[in-house]
Amino acid sequence: MDTIINRLTQASRTLLRYFSKWKLQVNPHKTEVILFTRRRPPPPPPFVFAQAQIPWSTHIRYLGLLLDSKLLYTYHINHSTRKAQGLLALLFPLLASDSTLTQSTKLHLYNLVIRPTITYAAPVWSSTSLSNYKQLQTIQSKYLRVIGNLPKRTPITQLHASINTIPIRDFIYKQTVTFYNSCLTHNNPLIRSIGNYTLLDLLSIYPKYIHKRPKHILLSP
Repeated sequence: MDTIINRLTQASRTLLRYFSKWKLQVNPHKTEVILFTRRRPPPPPPFVFAQAQIPWSTHIRYLGLLLDSKLLYTYHINHSTRKAQGLLALLFPLLASDSTLTQSTKLHLYNLVIRPTITYAAPVWSSTSLSNYKQLQTIQSKYLRVIGNLPKRTPITQLHASINTIPIRDFIYKQTVTFYNSCLTHNNPLIRSIGNYTLLDLLSIYPKYIHKRPKHILLSP
């Protein structure tokens, strides 16, 4: 912990010198600090940045993605599903059985508005737990039942077949494969290196590495 604090302090001093040189104003009240770890370290002292004490956060927002300290992405998925649940009330007049829209148009509306809400930045968190995927599937199934005017006890396989769509987990896995493949052909070498490894490469560096990453699940031979 002390090593992390010292390195973070040195990096922040470098940033402040850069900001001072180029006359950039820093707002410490909009600055957040978080420690990513699966362990349970003792609470560190408040981090000092620009002469202001900044408490450690349990989760932060970065480019619309909510990152928790253990990188489980449960907080982000909970937030996304709650947002999708609120949108259902707004879109219900368009999706309900008495709507004049066709079923294909309703599904198109779901694919354009709701599915991007619950799958935002999915290639980043596609290795999340099965319980989180179950939560995502629950909200998708709820929309599909409204779109198809189907009873609540309709089996999920029958639900997807009748609406002509795929489970949310399969959709996210396809998204992740597309993302990794597009990285390999990018002009930027830093982007090309994203996910450009195999499980054997990782095990040669970290012999005890057992955590499954999306690359292993989706692209392993």
